[in-house]
Amino acid sequence: MTSSSTDLRQFISLLEANGELSRISAAVDPILEMAAVTDRVCKQPNGGTALLFAQTTGSCFQVATNLFGSQKRVCRALGITNLRELTVRLRALLDQIPELDIQLLDHQLSALPQFRRFTPHAATEPDPALTLMNPPDLTRFPFLQNWPDDGKADLHPRYITLPQVFTIDPNGDRQNCGMYRVQLRGEREVAIQWKAGSGAARHAEMYRQIGKPMPVAIVLGGDPAVLFSAMFPLPGDLDEMTFAGFLRGDRLATVPCQKVPLHVPAGAEVVIEGYVEPGDTVTEGPFGNHTGFYSPAAPAALMRITTISHRRNAVIPATVVGPPPMEDCWMAQAWERLLLAFLQRIEPSIKDIHFPFEWIFHQSAIISLESPQPGMVRNISSQLWTLPWFRSSRVMLFVTADAEPVMLPQAAWRAINLTDFSDDTYHDISAGRIAIDATGCRLSRAEVKASAASAELVSSRWKEYNLP
Repeated sequence: MTSSSTDLRQFISLLEANGELSRISAAVDPILEMAAVTDRVCKQPNGGTALLFAQTTGSCFQVATNLFGSQKRVCRALGITNLRELTVRLRALLDQIPELDIQLLDHQLSALPQFRRFTPHAATEPDPALTLMNPPDLTRFPFLQNWPDDGKADLHPRYITLPQVFTIDPNGDRQNCGMYRVQLRGEREVAIQWKAGSGAARHAEMYRQIGKPMPVAIVLGGDPAVLFSAMFPLPGDLDEMTFAGFLRGDRLATVPCQKVPLHVPAGAEVVIEGYVEPGDTVTEGPFGNHTGFYSPAAPAALMRITTISHRRNAVIPATVVGPPPMEDCWMAQAWERLLLAFLQRIEPSIKDIHFPFEWIFHQSAIISLESPQPGMVRNISSQLWTLPWFRSSRVMLFVTADAEPVMLPQAAWRAINLTDFSDDTYHDISAGRIAIDATGCRLSRAEVKASAASAELVSSRWKEYNLP
């Protein structure tokens, strides 16, 4: 396991010590300028460096971006040396379940002693490192505007882009942590865009039914493992804090909020508390996203802020989403490795899965199969489309396991050469999705492969050729 950190500041120090962070001392404006700098760095080879903006125009707080914008930094954030470790560890956990049921997977995992041992330790007092802001004022923080038309509908262009949003059901039994879009709407209001079916949306519906306001806490910073757990589409009501402990390999600590009845991770930079009244919505958006276009303005929950607490000289983590490659693409690679463990337990013939950066947020993947047979792709794709992780998948491209589908160009080459588009494409018209069998299992032609002896000879004589 590589060096790890248990809060944002430790992580930043770790990156700086390893030459993976650029500290910017010039004053930079959080309105568009920071995003433009970050976007350019994200496009550099291997994701560029993490960025720490030491001086932000109009605020006394620092901003950190692109913290997780490389595979190496994702590994450092989770305390591992290779992302494949995630597959191995989750596979070992799933192997403890005799008969896996995808509909009950959250309950099956939660019942395992090997998972329960990562239940967070709950403190009884709020985090003493946090200072109350009096009066609470969100506009004092340097939250970013990423793209020119963000928030144009209601003229609120700034967003909290790496929030951990905590909610709890009315009985106080199940707490949820998700990453949702949070739009700043003044000193004490934000709009939260949670998707239908998400944990927060389910909780909001429960409070609507009983006519009571829902407590909400928005956390910035803390252990990076919590951020990843909040981002992942975990099955059912699986507890994100416990899963973060599983990712970390050690149970985390939580602390009570100042006013709302929620526990949040210890070591946070900022904790924003408040309530969402049932049915209280505002228009949020548009918002520039990974498609390269703006998602349209839409109704979102209105949260009224009651309390803000923060560390002295808090560092505000932020991200920029847009046309790939971007930071979120690298972060999603961790989910890709975890998803592989789930898929291999459901369908053992799946050897590997790869989300190309260009496809990743459309649940679209290249999937390699061991010993594919005619009809196998049709059956597997039909099965995968029933899973929550692939219901909105636009494209699934299947290749043979020896194809090693690491890069999209190689997979595209195999697809155009090995697919009979009259028989090897399966189109679900009702959902607008397609599966492509590019395994070539129907072909009788011999595949061109280099001679092993020639390859060995060339390797041994390479210096003699005087080639780079």
